Amino acid sequence: MMNEQEISRIIGGINEKIYTTDLTAEKLQERISDYCDDNGKIDLIMALKWMMQESRDYTSIFAHQLVAELADEGYLVNPPKK
Repeated sequence: MMNEQEISRIIGGINEKIYTTDLTAEKLQERISDYCDDNGKIDLIMALKWMMQESRDYTSIFAHQLVAELADEGYLVNPPKK
């Protein structure tokens, strides 16, 4: 059975990986530049679009990695077939 420390360790490891690969300042700058005008400025609507996309991307990456980690650790099992 998984305890609080175990899930915290798994989630912490996933977040650490995400922040060192996908959420670096350089990667964020690259992604936000797609929403900026020719002068490098961003208006409110585009900022909101960027934030929504970042949220979706992070959630997708996190969920995928969480399921993979739980499976690797043996916490996910195949249900019996009926």
